[in-house]
Order: sequence, then C-alpha cells, then structure tokens
Amino acid sequence: IGNASVAITNATGIIDWEKSSGLFVELSVQQWLLNHLVLTKLLNDFYMVAHWVVTPLFFIWLYRSRRHLYPYVRNAFLAANGIALIIYILYPVAPPRLLPGMGFVDTLGGVSKIDLHGGVLSKWFNADAAIPSMHFGYAFMIGIVAALLLNNWAYRIIVLAYPALVFFTITGTANHYIADSLAGALVIAAGFLLVHFWSMLWPHMRPALVGTARRVYPAVTSTLRPPE
Repeated sequence: IGNASVAITNATGIIDWEKSSGLFVELSVQQWLLNHLVLTKLLNDFYMVAHWVVTPLFFIWLYRSRRHLYPYVRNAFLAANGIALIIYILYPVAPPRLLPGMGFVDTLGGVSKIDLHGGVLSKWFNADAAIPSMHFGYAFMIGIVAALLLNNWAYRIIVLAYPALVFFTITGTANHYIADSLAGALVIAAGFLLVHFWSMLWPHMRPALVGTARRVYPAVTSTLRPPE
C-alpha cells in the first residue's frame, strides 16, 4: 500500500490528463446515478460481489468446456495480475471517492453503508490501487474470451454486456477513473502478449503452453465462421 498523499497527487494528475483528453466524465455519470438511489444500491452490491463470483465461474466454465485453452488464459490472467501489482507498488493512485475537493461521493459508504476501510475488509483491500482497474480488466478478459468462444450470438451479447456494466458501475460509484478502465484492459492484453511471447522464445521450457497457444487461433477463428 503506497503513501496516501502520493496517491492523491497521482490521482490529480490522472484527472488533469483526462480533462486535457476530453475523457473526464466521471462526475456527470455519478450525478446521474445519484438521482437513482435504488440503482446505486444495486450497483454497489454488484461491485462488491460480481468481481469475486463471475471470475471464478468463468474459469470453471473455461476449464470444463475449453480445457485445452484453459492454461493459456490462466497464465495470461496471472501474468496480468503480476503486471498490475508492480504498477500498484510503483504508482499508487487514490480512487475518485477518496479524492478531496472534487465533488465525488463515496456511494459504498454513503449509500450502502459498506466500509472498506475498517474491520475485516480493510485487511484485504488496498485503497490506493485505482489504476489499473482489474475490476474492469477481469471483466474485459471474460467478455472478450467468452464472446470469441461462444457460438450463440445471444450469449455473446450477454457476456459483452458484462464488462460494459462493470465499466458503468466502477465509474458511477466513484471507485475508478476512465483511465483506470483503459489501463485495466491494456494490462490484460499485455498479460496475453507476455504469455504468447514466452511460448515463442522459450518453447523448450513450456512445451504444453506452446501447443495450447497454437490451438488458440484456430479455435477462435472457427467460432467466427458462419455455420455451413
């Protein structure tokens, strides 16, 4: 866990960058959400639960239905988390809800009375780890991988809606900036690239991974072909 003052300074820098890039819409999204408190409470619960339920269910599904792809996705997932951990250590960032003077509301505490900074939860929670958002990173991975592997278009729409809902949730509840979600997606992509290049550079060290990586592309492209 980084220094809180440094985390606030870095968060201010993120907002300045978003303003210069035209991406700073978090306050508008949250203001709309605060006008719908029932939805706010539902999204707070979704934020606290879905991340820890949907992700393991995804890996269970992947292992049972696409076992030959499981090691590749699993290793990419672990590599991405390793990258994220390094960023958290080197570049702590306070989430919007902890940034003073900006007008953000902590909907978890203020609306749903969920205290992440005290009790049991505080031992498992790093308040200054806003960027990258692995809440969105996990959801992005689940949505893209599942959409590529599923044949039913209705299911594809559902799984792609999941990262969109996570994005809206973490932005509206002031837990992450837009930049955090973008960084989360990039970190996940970097995890997949790292595992792919590892299998290319050191095939003798991970022969099983090489075979898995080679099967990813025909497996994915076959799902994109129209039925004959």
